[in-house]
Amino acid sequence: MLFIIALVLMPLLVIDYHRQTETDNGGAKSPALAGASLPAPAGGGTGASTAPVEFRPVIVTFQGVEDGQTLRGDVAITLITTGDVGPINYTLAGAPGQWLAESSPYLFSPHPGGWRTTQVSNGDYTLTATPLNAQISPRSVHFLVQNP
Repeated sequence: MLFIIALVLMPLLVIDYHRQTETDNGGAKSPALAGASLPAPAGGGTGASTAPVEFRPVIVTFQGVEDGQTLRGDVAITLITTGDVGPINYTLAGAPGQWLAESSPYLFSPHPGGWRTTQVSNGDYTLTATPLNAQISPRSVHFLVQNP
Protein backbone atom coordinates (compact mmCIF):
# COMPACT_ATOMS: atom_id res chain seq x y z
CA MET A 1 0.00 0.00 0.00
CA LEU A 2 2.71 2.46 0.95
CA PHE A 3 4.49 1.79 -2.34
CA ILE A 4 1.35 2.68 -4.33
CA ILE A 5 0.83 5.85 -2.31
CA ALA A 6 4.50 6.77 -2.86
CA LEU A 7 4.08 6.30 -6.61
CA VAL A 8 1.09 8.63 -6.60
CA LEU A 9 2.79 11.32 -4.49
CA MET A 10 6.29 11.19 -6.04
CA PRO A 11 5.50 13.35 -9.12
CA LEU A 12 3.98 16.03 -6.89
CA LEU A 13 7.07 16.11 -4.69
CA VAL A 14 9.40 16.32 -7.70
CA ILE A 15 7.42 19.20 -9.22
CA ASP A 16 7.39 21.04 -5.89
CA TYR A 17 11.16 20.51 -5.52
CA HIS A 18 11.81 21.95 -8.98
CA ARG A 19 9.54 24.92 -8.28
CA GLN A 20 11.43 25.62 -5.04
CA THR A 21 14.86 25.38 -6.66
CA GLU A 22 13.76 27.81 -9.40
CA THR A 23 12.86 30.43 -6.80
CA ASP A 24 15.67 29.72 -4.28
CA ASN A 25 18.12 32.35 -5.41
CA GLY A 26 19.01 33.98 -2.11
CA GLY A 27 15.37 33.89 -1.03
CA ALA A 28 14.28 36.12 -3.94
CA LYS A 29 12.82 35.09 -7.24
CA SER A 30 15.22 35.47 -10.12
CA PRO A 31 14.17 38.30 -12.48
CA ALA A 32 14.80 35.98 -15.41
CA LEU A 33 12.25 33.51 -14.03
CA ALA A 34 9.60 35.97 -12.87
CA GLY A 35 6.39 35.15 -14.75
CA ALA A 36 8.22 33.24 -17.48
CA SER A 37 8.97 29.64 -18.28
CA LEU A 38 12.49 28.27 -18.48
CA PRO A 39 14.18 28.27 -21.86
CA ALA A 40 14.05 25.04 -23.84
CA PRO A 41 17.03 22.79 -23.07
CA ALA A 42 19.44 21.85 -25.80
CA GLY A 43 18.21 18.88 -27.77
CA GLY A 44 14.72 20.18 -28.56
CA GLY A 45 12.93 19.44 -25.25
CA THR A 46 10.33 21.77 -23.84
CA GLY A 47 10.97 24.09 -20.92
CA ALA A 48 9.37 23.74 -17.51
CA SER A 49 6.25 25.80 -17.01
CA THR A 50 5.75 28.05 -14.00
CA ALA A 51 2.01 27.28 -14.01
CA PRO A 52 0.85 25.84 -10.68
CA VAL A 53 0.16 22.12 -10.51
CA GLU A 54 -3.41 21.27 -9.53
CA PHE A 55 -3.75 18.51 -6.92
CA ARG A 56 -6.85 16.34 -7.23
CA PRO A 57 -7.83 13.78 -4.64
CA VAL A 58 -8.08 10.19 -5.90
CA ILE A 59 -9.25 6.80 -4.68
CA VAL A 60 -6.07 4.74 -4.56
CA THR A 61 -7.40 1.31 -3.61
CA PHE A 62 -9.60 -0.74 -1.29
CA GLN A 63 -8.25 -2.02 2.01
CA GLY A 64 -9.67 -5.28 3.38
CA VAL A 65 -10.45 -6.86 0.00
CA GLU A 66 -8.50 -7.56 -3.19
CA ASP A 67 -9.59 -8.51 -6.71
CA GLY A 68 -10.39 -12.23 -6.88
CA GLN A 69 -10.31 -12.73 -3.11
CA THR A 70 -12.77 -15.03 -1.33
CA LEU A 71 -14.55 -13.39 1.63
CA ARG A 72 -16.42 -14.97 4.51
CA GLY A 73 -17.70 -13.84 7.89
CA ASP A 74 -17.42 -10.21 9.06
CA VAL A 75 -15.26 -7.96 6.88
CA ALA A 76 -14.08 -4.35 7.27
CA ILE A 77 -13.62 -2.72 3.85
CA THR A 78 -12.28 0.83 3.63
CA LEU A 79 -10.89 3.09 0.92
CA ILE A 80 -7.35 4.42 0.74
CA THR A 81 -7.43 7.92 -0.77
CA THR A 82 -5.13 10.84 -1.39
CA GLY A 83 -6.89 13.94 -0.15
CA ASP A 84 -10.53 14.34 0.74
CA VAL A 85 -12.65 12.81 -2.03
CA GLY A 86 -15.89 13.81 -0.29
CA PRO A 87 -18.99 11.64 0.06
CA ILE A 88 -18.81 8.16 -1.47
CA ASN A 89 -21.66 6.00 -2.79
CA TYR A 90 -20.96 2.27 -2.51
CA THR A 91 -22.77 -0.08 -4.87
CA LEU A 92 -22.57 -3.83 -4.33
CA ALA A 93 -23.46 -5.57 -7.60
CA GLY A 94 -25.00 -8.94 -6.86
CA ALA A 95 -26.92 -7.70 -3.81
CA PRO A 96 -29.70 -5.13 -3.42
CA GLY A 97 -29.11 -1.66 -1.98
CA GLN A 98 -26.63 1.20 -1.88
CA TRP A 99 -24.64 2.61 1.02
CA LEU A 100 -23.24 6.09 1.58
CA ALA A 101 -20.00 6.91 3.42
CA GLU A 102 -19.51 10.62 4.03
CA SER A 103 -16.15 10.85 5.80
CA SER A 104 -12.83 9.13 6.27
CA PRO A 105 -12.01 6.28 6.60
CA TYR A 106 -14.72 5.67 4.00
CA LEU A 107 -15.93 2.43 5.57
CA PHE A 108 -18.24 0.17 3.55
CA SER A 109 -20.60 -0.61 6.40
CA PRO A 110 -24.04 -1.99 5.55
CA HIS A 111 -24.04 -3.51 9.06
CA PRO A 112 -22.80 -1.99 12.34
CA GLY A 113 -18.98 -2.05 12.27
CA GLY A 114 -18.54 -3.40 8.76
CA TRP A 115 -20.12 -6.03 6.54
CA ARG A 116 -21.53 -9.42 7.53
CA THR A 117 -21.08 -11.50 4.40
CA THR A 118 -23.40 -14.11 5.92
CA GLN A 119 -26.26 -11.68 5.17
CA VAL A 120 -25.86 -12.20 1.39
CA SER A 121 -25.91 -15.28 -0.82
CA ASN A 122 -22.67 -16.98 -1.78
CA GLY A 123 -21.47 -15.86 -5.19
CA ASP A 124 -19.56 -13.27 -7.22
CA TYR A 125 -19.81 -9.60 -6.25
CA THR A 126 -18.42 -6.29 -7.42
CA LEU A 127 -18.11 -3.40 -4.99
CA THR A 128 -17.87 0.05 -6.61
CA ALA A 129 -16.99 3.23 -4.72
CA THR A 130 -18.29 6.25 -6.65
CA PRO A 131 -17.47 9.75 -5.35
CA LEU A 132 -20.32 12.25 -5.58
CA ASN A 133 -17.70 14.60 -7.08
CA ALA A 134 -17.84 13.61 -10.77
CA GLN A 135 -14.25 14.78 -11.36
CA ILE A 136 -12.94 11.89 -9.25
CA SER A 137 -12.91 8.45 -10.87
CA PRO A 138 -14.77 5.57 -9.25
CA ARG A 139 -12.93 2.42 -8.14
CA SER A 140 -14.23 -1.19 -8.21
CA VAL A 141 -13.13 -4.53 -6.77
CA HIS A 142 -14.44 -7.99 -7.73
CA PHE A 143 -14.55 -10.85 -5.19
CA LEU A 144 -16.31 -14.05 -4.17
CA VAL A 145 -18.43 -14.51 -1.04
CA GLN A 146 -18.35 -18.10 0.18
CA ASN A 147 -19.75 -18.86 3.62
CA PRO A 148 -20.32 -22.39 4.96
